[in-house]
Amino acid sequence: MVTKSNGAILWSGASLLDGAPIVVIAIGLAVRNLRKVNRKTGAMIQTYILRADMSPMDAIHGSADASICGSCVHRGDAGNGSGRTCYVNIGQGPTVVYKMFAAGKYPVCTDTLDLADIGRDRMVRLGTYGDPAAVPAYVWQSLLADAAGHTGYTHQWRVIDAATWSPLVMASADTAQDARDAWARGYRTFRVSMDAAKVDVREVLCPASKEAGAKVTCAQCKACSGTSSARKGSVYIPLHGGTAVMANAPKLAVRLIARVAV
Repeated sequence: MVTKSNGAILWSGASLLDGAPIVVIAIGLAVRNLRKVNRKTGAMIQTYILRADMSPMDAIHGSADASICGSCVHRGDAGNGSGRTCYVNIGQGPTVVYKMFAAGKYPVCTDTLDLADIGRDRMVRLGTYGDPAAVPAYVWQSLLADAAGHTGYTHQWRVIDAATWSPLVMASADTAQDARDAWARGYRTFRVSMDAAKVDVREVLCPASKEAGAKVTCAQCKACSGTSSARKGSVYIPLHGGTAVMANAPKLAVRLIARVAV
């Protein structure tokens, strides 16, 4: 069974965002590796959505990461990815997973029963890197069929079917207006705040954030599972990431202003 491996290919095919070849890989499947977990998320199956035909770094430099991230404002400048404010360190997780994939190290799930078996009784993170909406919803629905819970986020909430996706993911909001627009479409939101202030009483500070004292991990909280969660409110968190991400915060502000002006 694929669960004997620490990683597996869940799905591969044409991106729903632009039709380019992409692949979804889950890691953290082997019980022996549960001790090595992300301090913020806790013990969760991590899923990487990658271009199947090039490394993550090459994809960023050629703007081919649009296949997995759409028009996310945190991608940085088109063409070279400079000014990125995405918290994911591309040189670490995504690159390591891609190299293993390119070397043929991961077994392939053959059907939806395989997917359900992988997710059974586990917490699952949809889109550790990449946007879940690049992938057919049935893949995630199958993976989560018997899961203990999940987290997921999408920047594509303006253009995808809310009835299908709102139970699976939080709408990623970058401004207060984004949050209000997503709420009107029926989504709960996860908003990265430039000013560390909440929009209104519908938002709470992410309890897994350092600003909230990291009271719980994402795996313990289970709030960011869209409208399938028992939670009714939305979540916000101050902009976060490594030194380079925080240094690019002014560029993010410019991009957000430019987006509004379009």
